[in-house]
Amino acid sequence: METAPATASRADVIDRLGLSSVSVTEVTVEREVDDPPEIPWHLTPPIGEIAMQLRSTVRRVAVGAGLARNSTLVEKVRRLPGVPAVVTSPAGGTFIVGGEAWLGLCAIGSPRAGQPMPLDWMLHSLHRWFGAALAQYGVTTAVERVDGAWCPGFSDLAVHGRKLAGLGFRITRDSVVMRGVMAVRPMSDGDFDVLVRCHRLIGVRLRRGAAVSLAEAAGIGDLTVATSIDAFAGIVS
Repeated sequence: METAPATASRADVIDRLGLSSVSVTEVTVEREVDDPPEIPWHLTPPIGEIAMQLRSTVRRVAVGAGLARNSTLVEKVRRLPGVPAVVTSPAGGTFIVGGEAWLGLCAIGSPRAGQPMPLDWMLHSLHRWFGAALAQYGVTTAVERVDGAWCPGFSDLAVHGRKLAGLGFRITRDSVVMRGVMAVRPMSDGDFDVLVRCHRLIGVRLRRGAAVSLAEAAGIGDLTVATSIDAFAGIVS
């Protein structure tokens, strides 16, 4: 997979990629804990555009597609205390949870023919959208790996070094798919405990202070998933 050279500046990379418009085309809800997460292919946009789905989530653990190939690991997760249900994500990542604190995110991008570095194109286009969406709260993010945070990866969105959102990706012949979550409310002790136990199974140690919620970053105590969806739904970048 072609990725941006480590020595290239962010401005150079973005100039080469040619970022695309991102708009919210669907708002939906998760209803049953056992319903398998699916990629909303019906949202596939025209070539050169990216469609975003926002959703409220139910409390369960989603295992990244790569880890989910290990059936023994998945069974160990199912047996952990405090885990209400376990499903397999159709995208990459380790473990995430859902529930009233977590905003679900999904996006489908249709890269142009010959698009250089399609994964980087998708990531940086989405980061620009998040910049516009979060500006109303006075929050800015950087794309960086946050060690010690839940589901750590190269595409973490961080606020002052603390993880706010995690984005997992899947690349097909014609599309780039993102599926992830953003912490809107402060993480509960129960959610943190479940994430610690899950990540411990793969030798990853979590730190309580490595993550932050949008409510904390923005200093808005009564922020909810519903109000954040209302605020984000009309954002086009």
